Amino acid sequence: MTTIRITTVQFQVSPSKKENLPRILEYIRQGDCDFMLFPEMSLTGYHGDFNEERTRQAWKQIAAACRQSYVTAIIGTGAVLEEGQRCIQSRIYSGEGQLIGTHEKIVATENDRKWCRPGEELRVFEHKGLTFGCLIGNDLWVTPGYGPYPDPRLSCQLARKGARLVFHSNHSGYNQIYTAFHESNLALRAREGALHIVTSNAASDSAPVNASSGMMSPEGVWLTQCPRIGEHKCTLDIEIDKE
Repeated sequence: MTTIRITTVQFQVSPSKKENLPRILEYIRQGDCDFMLFPEMSLTGYHGDFNEERTRQAWKQIAAACRQSYVTAIIGTGAVLEEGQRCIQSRIYSGEGQLIGTHEKIVATENDRKWCRPGEELRVFEHKGLTFGCLIGNDLWVTPGYGPYPDPRLSCQLARKGARLVFHSNHSGYNQIYTAFHESNLALRAREGALHIVTSNAASDSAPVNASSGMMSPEGVWLTQCPRIGEHKCTLDIEIDKE
């Protein structure tokens, strides 16, 4: 067994990096954990109209904050791939300030596809004795009405690749018609993959999120949940069986 301290941040995502970056840096600098998870597109805002050069400079500041605090952070961001196409990405920076790897959103919605290219590779990562994967938004569940996609069961694929935990960055909104669908799927994916799932959603001060931020056990039971309205964080020590 290995014990990992994880913080998930239900974060209010602004359209502007100027607003998001200082708050992300402050969370990391105050972090007392091994891993810290932020929502989908938490750095750039959920849109494709971000400046590539300034975004890369922000990544450097995040890496430096991780190094100063010995926190491994999973950041949601827009990114530009080598061929100039934009994507929705999670970037994993270690407590040494090194980029461990990235995950590009594979099951992009129809609205996403108006400005971004879906990812193609499902990766697993190893750090601090933990084998884990990252998923973004619709990668975990294929929400009805948001694209003509079959269910690829990416969480199960990660489990078969050896992942013991999945970090799920999300920006699912506030339409409560999807709440039961999202949260029953979180429990289902945790149970069928025997996975811990840590999930972080974008927050609002005025409306409840339709998918909780928090941490779910391999039995499909919430270990901790953030309140549904407003910006919050929760931290928990999780014991992971490495076998």
